[in-house]
Amino acid sequence: MSNTAKFLAVRIGGLDNQVLADDETTFEQLQARIEKTIELLGKLDERALDGMEAKEVFVTAGTGGRFRIESGAKYVSEYALPNFHFHMATAYCILRHLGVPIGAFDYLKGAVEKVGE
Repeated sequence: MSNTAKFLAVRIGGLDNQVLADDETTFEQLQARIEKTIELLGKLDERALDGMEAKEVFVTAGTGGRFRIESGAKYVSEYALPNFHFHMATAYCILRHLGVPIGAFDYLKGAVEKVGE
């Protein structure tokens, strides 16, 4: 999820890529990575995505190969967001399977506001 967010900023926001090692083994290390990712995203100029809706995006996959996505809009809506949520949902399901007491509202945190019973 961290890489998906970071690469969106790199691929269509023009941010210089910073390699993150993918070697975290503890929750503290994962929290540090999240903070580092947020810090990187904070460096993105608020107008960096302007005009990128129609520009081609090229992705080099870790599995090998280079891929073209016809537009920045398609990259965001059909690649980056689904990829981010796929990994979030997968992590959520693994944690639930292992007995971590989390629920849907942990996953949807901030999306809803309780207004009554």
